[in-house]
Amino acid sequence: MRELAITILSSLLFFLILLFAFIGFQNNAKRLPFYHYPSGLIVNIGEENRHHWGNSVIQEDLENFDSITDFSNIESFRLRIKNHNGEVYEKDFKLITVRKTDVLNVFFSDLFLAFFSLAIAVYFYYSTRDALIFGFFFNFGLIILSNVFVLTFNNSIFLFVLTLYFGSFLQYHLIYRLRGKEINSKWLLPQVLISFIMAMIASQEKYDMILVERVVLVAHAITVLFGSINIIANIYEIIRSKPQEEALLKRVVLVSSIFLYVALPTSIIFFDGYPWFFVHRSLFITTYLLFILSFFYGTYRYTFVPSLVIFTPSIVTLILVSIILGTYIGSIFILDFILPIRYLKDRWVFNLIYLFLVTAYLIPLKLRVKELFDYWFFEQNPKLSAGINKITALLSSPLSMRKTILTINRTVKETVNVSNIIILIPGDQFASTDLKNINFVRISPQSEIWNYFKSTDRVTVTSHLEYGIGLRETLYNFLKGLNVQLAFPAYDSSSNKKNIQAMILIGEKLDKKYFSIGELKFINEVVKISGMLLENYSLLEDEIQKRKIVRDIQTASIVDNTLRLILPSEVKGIDYGYISKPAVGISGDYLDIIPVSQTKMIVLLGDVAGHGLGTGFLVSAIKGIVREQLRNGTSLEGLFREINSFFRARYKGNEFMTLLGGVFDSNENVFKYVNAGHLSLIEMRADGQIKLHSKTQRVLGILETDYHVQELKLLPGTKLFLYSDGITEAFSERDEIFGEETLIEFLHFNAEKTVKEIPTLLDAKMTNFRGNREQSDDITFIGLSFTPN
Repeated sequence: MRELAITILSSLLFFLILLFAFIGFQNNAKRLPFYHYPSGLIVNIGEENRHHWGNSVIQEDLENFDSITDFSNIESFRLRIKNHNGEVYEKDFKLITVRKTDVLNVFFSDLFLAFFSLAIAVYFYYSTRDALIFGFFFNFGLIILSNVFVLTFNNSIFLFVLTLYFGSFLQYHLIYRLRGKEINSKWLLPQVLISFIMAMIASQEKYDMILVERVVLVAHAITVLFGSINIIANIYEIIRSKPQEEALLKRVVLVSSIFLYVALPTSIIFFDGYPWFFVHRSLFITTYLLFILSFFYGTYRYTFVPSLVIFTPSIVTLILVSIILGTYIGSIFILDFILPIRYLKDRWVFNLIYLFLVTAYLIPLKLRVKELFDYWFFEQNPKLSAGINKITALLSSPLSMRKTILTINRTVKETVNVSNIIILIPGDQFASTDLKNINFVRISPQSEIWNYFKSTDRVTVTSHLEYGIGLRETLYNFLKGLNVQLAFPAYDSSSNKKNIQAMILIGEKLDKKYFSIGELKFINEVVKISGMLLENYSLLEDEIQKRKIVRDIQTASIVDNTLRLILPSEVKGIDYGYISKPAVGISGDYLDIIPVSQTKMIVLLGDVAGHGLGTGFLVSAIKGIVREQLRNGTSLEGLFREINSFFRARYKGNEFMTLLGGVFDSNENVFKYVNAGHLSLIEMRADGQIKLHSKTQRVLGILETDYHVQELKLLPGTKLFLYSDGITEAFSERDEIFGEETLIEFLHFNAEKTVKEIPTLLDAKMTNFRGNREQSDDITFIGLSFTPN
């Protein structure tokens, strides 16, 4: 309600200013019975002159008419008029007396359109705090207003050209804003300066109509260029993101509104003003009223922002623009009216000197303005200064990471009165550090949200993403779910590039007020300090990890001795070959070959979840359990039950293992085995026929289970193959999986090879398959061949 009241009051005030402006400018005087631009182009106002609409009065005749000072004895005036075909005709026009209220009546629709445009601009500002949309509609209203002044009083050329150029440059900013991107304020200064210079040229050379027309034509061309890019960019977004239902409708309406906006300049450039100056003026009013309404409908999902966030660089830029323009106008006034200097009569000399001075002193001036802002809005605030001093002291204090982060969080919340502060980091950072209860949130470094933060170096405002689609919708839901209003990037200062190592997420203000400039400066300084602390902790963790690696390597050498496979003596009728390659030095795969007698041999192949030093210890423990139970005469079923009981008692279901193990007997020509959740047993007969035995039982370590033996009768020349998932789940550089089918094809191809040769050949094939991609899991494979004893 407050925003609506302010909008109404601001619009009424603007209307009153318009009214007083007309009363002040307008005089009761005789004039031609039609309205025209200084170039002579007759506009479509007044039904009695409809057949003259779009034609142009010869410039010489206009100059003769404007030179008349006394109209007391003049009732008509003859003019030569050129139509759109280039033909010239003459006509006597009866002069009319125009009263002050007549202009308001004639241009009521134009004034209403300007008034409505300003109302939309004010509404956007007070309800969404979107300065760009406010500036766009406010500038649009000024274009219409200055156009009326040009038509009625033949003045305000400067304002008309200024707003025309600035409006064309705002189209450039809309290309980014309407696609959910932030606007870089560094482009604002040159755009304002170009608009100002072109307006100065047009106003000083207003009697050179050819030059003024060209200046205006260039502004229209820029509008058409950026408008066309804007339309294409939004159509591309529609095709790429494929919005549905209402979102699609809004996108289409938004594209249509931009098309309506560029319709007039397009017709002026390519169609000599058709149809705008040859049809009733209501078409112009209706078209641009539809533009305002459709733009409002199509963009409110992108621009409704419940908070105002003004960052110092933008304000500094605006101040610099004001200083430069102010000093330029003041200097011209002094030189031309107070201290007329003959050798500066040619304006280009002064412009060149002023340009040189601006170039030389722009950077020092910018730094000085920034220092003043920091002083008045930040350093002079005792609460903000005390907060930053407290946080700065943490850099040299010998506190733990947990206590430091908690202190920063508490200080920020108390100083700027926000609900929370969260540090968002990629999942691979501080991987071994316990970050519970200290407002850290991990996110996958490959996620689209983290990639979005990495690709932008600007502050992200949650409310700017509201009602977005695609990634913007995902990001909005993520930040809104954390009750976050601002997301600041924290950079790695040790790198020459701007590498984002964390995002500092700031919650919403508890008092529902806007962030002040000083508070934003405070948050920005906190982000810098947080980045330094994170960098220090990252270096510390790297050093700790290096020491852990050294310790692990030393321990691994001891463990490796306990895990090394002790090859059995020869067993009659059975031959074998194997490979065992760990992914990270210590294998999580368990391979054991144990002779029972001269004709019997036990083979076990299992896979403990994970890999590394921890699983290495587990494999070592299992090996000890197996050999102890076999010495005690435990059966194959009993062996699996004991291993299952060990896992359940020790790890309570948090660790598990798959295992395939069996007994070869060359006297009975049989292989008795148990499969506890492991991969299929592969049987390849002498004729090359392959059969998969995939029947399994429950994985070890989950629940109490009675394991049962399966029996496989063996024929002469039969080969059996056991393997771990490190083979079938290996990936190539192109993310192709090796798979079970590839393994079977390999065995078919090498059916004539011995079981001692096959493992080596398989290792070479997998190395070639992976290419430059590193091994991601432990690899174990064993082949056994059976010959009757």
